[in-house]
Amino acid sequence: MGRIGVGRPVEKRTSLGIEGGPATLGAFFSRFFKEHETDLVGCGPVEPHPAGVEVFHEDAPADVVYLIERGLVKLSRTGPDGGETVTGLRSRYCLLGAPAIFLGIPYTVTALTLTPSQLRAISAKCLLHLLKTDEDFSWEMYRLLSQLLLLDARKIVESRLPAEERMEKLLFQIATELAPDQMRTHGPFHVPLTHHELAAIIGVSSEHLCRLDNKMEKRGFLIAENGMLTIKDVSKVSRLI
Repeated sequence: MGRIGVGRPVEKRTSLGIEGGPATLGAFFSRFFKEHETDLVGCGPVEPHPAGVEVFHEDAPADVVYLIERGLVKLSRTGPDGGETVTGLRSRYCLLGAPAIFLGIPYTVTALTLTPSQLRAISAKCLLHLLKTDEDFSWEMYRLLSQLLLLDARKIVESRLPAEERMEKLLFQIATELAPDQMRTHGPFHVPLTHHELAAIIGVSSEHLCRLDNKMEKRGFLIAENGMLTIKDVSKVSRLI
């Protein structure tokens, strides 16, 4: 990452529409860093990361934020017993590690790529400098964080849904994010989460998830094998929601 700071002033840009989820709002940052990659000191290029790579580790100094351009990243924490607790998934246009940088604390989670991913590294100093000096950039960050707070509130409401419905929503979100082109085909889709990870994310025991797997298998929707799930016909995912 080397040099830190901003090379030349960036031009003003109009705000995005108020509608849309984090992916829509986060697209601003993707475009911004792509356009100013060569003149923003501390902004690295988009780089490929294979599945299973640790992006950063819990309790390490937070000096870099990572913009996900493509892929799926798992966030987890180490529990008192030394076991892993999955705290969430992050996908396209998410700024990994930003909360820790804003608060000036170490990373609070470990980030691990679940699929081949494209990430852009931005130094903490570069990010904070932009927030202090670029009004439009700062405004878009406020909007993104506000939208994430609203989504967190929605997740609390959705946590009261039946477990089967929570699982269907999760599978829909993963498939539409990772395989948008395949959604028009009738081919299989391999869910990049283990049985344990799926159970943790939707908030059920492994035994309960097994019952859900069996129910969906009887419907002919998926195959559960060796702790992993495969959606038999990914085009049918849209019918879940």
